[in-house]
Amino acid sequence: MGIIILILQVILGLFFIMTGFKIFSGEMKQEFARFGYPPIFNKITGAFEFIGGIAMLIGVFYGSLAIFASVLIGLTMLAGALSHILLGKDPVTKAMPAIVLFLLNFCVFIYYI
Repeated sequence: MGIIILILQVILGLFFIMTGFKIFSGEMKQEFARFGYPPIFNKITGAFEFIGGIAMLIGVFYGSLAIFASVLIGLTMLAGALSHILLGKDPVTKAMPAIVLFLLNFCVFIYYI
């Protein structure tokens, strides 16, 4: 089981470094505006994902950092899923990527606690 979690951490870490940078750069500005969020949310969410991705990679060596990363990213994904469903009035299928990413981060969290 340990090797699967390590592989998952690396994949999640790299993914969130890339998406965090993408969000931080403002590429998803319209999506955040559609939910009614102020522009600063692009920076905050991007920073959370980028920092969480780096922490997830370092968490391969330091379990407590993996816990921090999984909580930070997991809650960000949960907020994203709820934003799609509640604020964007999108179908649940549109929120599925965020829900799946939340669950994957939850698996990392459970492994380390």
